[in-house]
Amino acid sequence: MFFYQKKLGEVNHLVASACLEYPVMVRIIQPYKPHQDQFCEKALQKGARLTHIPHISDPHLTTDVAILGDDNAPNVVIITSGLHGVELPAGSIGQQILLDKLTDKHLADTRYIFVHALNPYGAHHALRTDLGEAGGRNIDPARNFVDFNAAEFKSGEAVGAANAAIASAFEKATLSNHSLSMMWGRLLYTAFVQQGQAEFKRTFVQGQYTNPLLPYYGGTAASCTRLTWEKIVNEYILDPQHKPHIKTIYHFDIHTGDGPFGTLQLYLCKDAGEQGKAFAENLIEADKIKVTDDYFAKVTGDIGDYWQSFDLPKEAQIIPITMEFGTTQARIPGIDVLGAILNRTLLAEKYEDTHHEKEEIIQKMRTAFTPTQDNWAYAVIAQSHDLWDRFLKQT
Repeated sequence: MFFYQKKLGEVNHLVASACLEYPVMVRIIQPYKPHQDQFCEKALQKGARLTHIPHISDPHLTTDVAILGDDNAPNVVIITSGLHGVELPAGSIGQQILLDKLTDKHLADTRYIFVHALNPYGAHHALRTDLGEAGGRNIDPARNFVDFNAAEFKSGEAVGAANAAIASAFEKATLSNHSLSMMWGRLLYTAFVQQGQAEFKRTFVQGQYTNPLLPYYGGTAASCTRLTWEKIVNEYILDPQHKPHIKTIYHFDIHTGDGPFGTLQLYLCKDAGEQGKAFAENLIEADKIKVTDDYFAKVTGDIGDYWQSFDLPKEAQIIPITMEFGTTQARIPGIDVLGAILNRTLLAEKYEDTHHEKEEIIQKMRTAFTPTQDNWAYAVIAQSHDLWDRFLKQT
């Protein structure tokens, strides 16, 4: 299923040890379809109950749901991948690694639900974004889990407004004009260096609801990703048969992009509190645990915060954790990832994917979120093994 090689490469001690213990692949493949095939094959081999939820844009693009364990188990573990479609590969590999580890002992009082490619449209087209059922596009699913009937949305005074400087640059930019490319670079430099990365994240990356052409657009209605998630939660987790038995829900949502190259960090929402932090500290070193509101931004419409919108059992404990594998390789951390996002958005929204540089831009987007170097693949695999081993020991 993977491409294997004994070479260790230049990796840290944890990764080197894991490479000796487990067979690992040279690189993680980038396209959507091979991951779908591999995941489904692995799930069926493990005896999972497998369901396919087609995307509105193409019935061949599906979110694949694999379920193992007792339907009436008090503990539910959910692992989602590909919320930001192009970020699927690391999440798919992480899910397959955990599937391999599960035994009858682990399934005695726990039900495992693997949600593969929550946003298959984005995974297939190398986008972080998804479509809306009613026709909207360029919707960032991780900014879409909001109540659009809330006063701030109904009044038109959205929670976040688009960055005016980036909106202006986007309106003028083309994919062919060198001077405009240089202007784009200066804009990114200004945002990351002069304004500061932390402040930039808080004012731009947190999400915006006023400009459908720019990144981090949360939309005006539910995206297909959100509708798929609601279907899964209501039909497979909180349906009348299963809901009364639930005591604890662990939700791992796997992403790539933010953070140092190859490093796994765990992001907690502010409401996770000390209990959530204590749980995370059993999975990874304390310095790799971040509270999203403090480290990243107060992201509006994140899937982890959306649990409180469901009709949960009164006494149930919900522990949402974002697993984030860093990919940045730039001297100014993150500027390479953001540059790939901006150019991919420009190609999709201004050129409708018809430009002669299309393949190069798409490849750079895939590589920004799934680097091709051996040591990045080793790092993802090793840290996934380590985290799941720790998790299985304490649950």
